[in-house]
Amino acid sequence: MNRQVKSTINEASKDLLLKLLRSAGLTKVQSKIYLGKHRHSLDTYLYRFFEPNFPPSFAYFFLNAIASSRPLAKDSKSKSKKYAFFDDLKNAEKNSFHKIIEKYKDFNINQKLILPCLEYHCTIHIKLSNSKFIHDEENYVKRYVDEVLPGLREEVEELKNYQPDEPETYDNLSEVMRLLDAQRLIESIEDFYPHLEILRKKYMPNFVAPNETFKLPVVNSNEKILFSKDFVKRNLNLNKYDDLILLNVSEDNMQGTINSGDIALIIKFHNKKFKDVVFNNGIYAINLNGRICVRRLQFLKLKQRTLVHIISDNKKYRDDAIDFVELIPMIYGEVVWRSNNFKDIEFLKHETTEPNLFYEKAEDFEIPLFIDKNKKEIA
Repeated sequence: MNRQVKSTINEASKDLLLKLLRSAGLTKVQSKIYLGKHRHSLDTYLYRFFEPNFPPSFAYFFLNAIASSRPLAKDSKSKSKKYAFFDDLKNAEKNSFHKIIEKYKDFNINQKLILPCLEYHCTIHIKLSNSKFIHDEENYVKRYVDEVLPGLREEVEELKNYQPDEPETYDNLSEVMRLLDAQRLIESIEDFYPHLEILRKKYMPNFVAPNETFKLPVVNSNEKILFSKDFVKRNLNLNKYDDLILLNVSEDNMQGTINSGDIALIIKFHNKKFKDVVFNNGIYAINLNGRICVRRLQFLKLKQRTLVHIISDNKKYRDDAIDFVELIPMIYGEVVWRSNNFKDIEFLKHETTEPNLFYEKAEDFEIPLFIDKNKKEIA
């Protein structure tokens, strides 16, 4: 890359960063609080960076600085932060975060900053895909922040507990300033998260975060069950959720394959023209006398027609055969997944006569001491 091209790229990148800082009302010094590990490298990216797009990590923290200069909402304390972007978009100020980045779309902000930033954001999501707080939003965001700022929360706690021998010395005031800056950085990432989520859904619609869920209705019930979008996409390769529905299986016709008490996940055919559906041998949900039931269907193509065998895997029930044309109005959808009900597990074999020390009445049990067998200790 020759010097003139490098200079042009650097000027375009520097111009974009400076315009964003100006629109956000930030000086370079003020922005450093929110730049995390890049707080000492802003000048490098302003004057000595010659790549077309910024690195994901820098793009993430720089946009965090821009977002942090704008309050989420005037009454944000009374609202969930996950709705912050709605308040921001409705904000009358011309320089709210989303309006700022929209303002500079002609400066290639999407490629230079937004997409690299979202790449970093999605990487954190992937790292948290096995988190036990995957469906606990408050704790999930906390773990997210800790992944972005490893060790900083612990450092803040240590600084809070720090008791200086000589108050109001220069070093002590420096520690106080470090504490305040660290707290502001943690809070800024927490506030940045909802903005990132709306940007992710706009610019990366095919990425499904592991904590994203949706409520699936249950056939013949007002009940709705929380389901993971990531599970549906990753394991079933499905992107549309509107045609999915759950069924509580209440019969034993498919015993051994799908048992009574299991939950079956069904792709409904109600929005599809049957000429567009390829019917292969498999397990389907069909309407039998007003009830949605699960059966195995086998399609036998003859010269003049297609014969369908309706099969119960439990052989105490007989199979039926019907013409495909007659079956069409009965087919509700295809079964693509089922969950076990665990009823077949013998829990009794795990029972014990030993006292449960965690039970609230366990204080009267005597526990033998390990060292002296002749002595006993009251729990």
